Amino acid sequence: MQLKGGGRTPFCRGGDGRAVLRSSIREFLASEAMWALGIDTTRALSLIVSRKETSQRPWYREITIDDPVLKSYSLEERMEILSQPRNPDIMLNEPCAITTRVAPSFLRVGHLDLFARRAAKGGATAKDKQQLEALVEHCIFREFPDVGGPEGGVALAERSEAMLLDSGGRMAKMVAGWLSVGFCQGNFNSDNCLVAGRTMDYGPFGWMDAYDPLFAKWVGSGQHYAFMNQPKATLANFETLAKAVGEVMGPGKDNKVHEIVKKTSEEIDRAVANVWRSKLGFKAPGQQELAGKLFNKLQKIMRASKVDWTVFWRQLGVVAALPPSASAKELFAPLERAFYDTPSAGATQQWHDWLLQWSQAMDAEGERGGAKERMDQANPKYVPREWMLVQAYEMAAKGDRSMISLLHTLFKTPYAEHMDYDAQFYGTAPPTALLRGGTAFMG
Repeated sequence: MQLKGGGRTPFCRGGDGRAVLRSSIREFLASEAMWALGIDTTRALSLIVSRKETSQRPWYREITIDDPVLKSYSLEERMEILSQPRNPDIMLNEPCAITTRVAPSFLRVGHLDLFARRAAKGGATAKDKQQLEALVEHCIFREFPDVGGPEGGVALAERSEAMLLDSGGRMAKMVAGWLSVGFCQGNFNSDNCLVAGRTMDYGPFGWMDAYDPLFAKWVGSGQHYAFMNQPKATLANFETLAKAVGEVMGPGKDNKVHEIVKKTSEEIDRAVANVWRSKLGFKAPGQQELAGKLFNKLQKIMRASKVDWTVFWRQLGVVAALPPSASAKELFAPLERAFYDTPSAGATQQWHDWLLQWSQAMDAEGERGGAKERMDQANPKYVPREWMLVQAYEMAAKGDRSMISLLHTLFKTPYAEHMDYDAQFYGTAPPTALLRGGTAFMG
């Protein structure tokens, strides 16, 4: 268990060690939603808010398109100003809260990297090397028990190789899951990457609204941690882990590490390819190459047309249920719900062409039967959009926790239809959510 917001610790780097209600609600709902989405994650056991203790945090002054400070600007200029990422510009006094999060362990890649650097440096002592070995043993014990312990007579070097291969497979599955549901971790460095391939550190995270391969909620993410670059960031973290654990592998460690990293790179590629196959409705694993080609064409059209990631994929399942004789216009109609802007005639034609190509491929491969049901299990209908989380924490700050309870219930079954909530939570993001500081982006 970890108490996020429990106060100062030796590791709080001069901060107050507190968390505020806003960020705590975000983590509580997001981590539980991630679990229900089928992606390994730390869990949130409880959320407690203080009745009297507060902390100051930088945040965003509320600005809307009608704000007096923008009065002298044209509508186009105001939209441009509102859409510019910027740093928080006020300090808010917010109630403190503590989220109790749980996991089999919180061992990070950075932990092993730190001890490996100590063990590998010039002048390293026997104690430095023993501490690294002890940490690797602890990692195997806590997260990879199938590998076995020292009592089994298998050398640590061999068990470490098996641990790394397992870790690589888990990380591949996790990051592929992120892409599938439109999630961007935002700061996926080695300190925010658990060795067991479990989502954690719900700080600068965000679920994507309009598709953008370089989406990240945090303005400091850069392209390295952007949405579609997350598989590369995952491999970089795994390579750091492999080099660290390699320090206990003995002779030939460099070759062993190289081969393990190569295998994990291939595993990540397969996992990502499998995501596009599943989301496009193809059942057979052998359809990954076909699905990959279709997705590469699709994402270019999606980006150009400003299409909602979550709504588009869910609605594509509706398209899959249409008869093979449906025209391009009929195929396109269910997708109109996913558009933020009306596509041009040229863009519409591109959509028609792609839909016909995809539909014909489904028929040619015999994948039409049961496609909608498969796609509904691959494409969630409800994910924690930031504008939903904003509603929850703004209401909670006024003493109304009903939205937290509602979203907590909704996110437990994200692949279900929940037609009672369709009008409220299933659709493109509100216009202000694409512009407002703290919702569209965070500093």
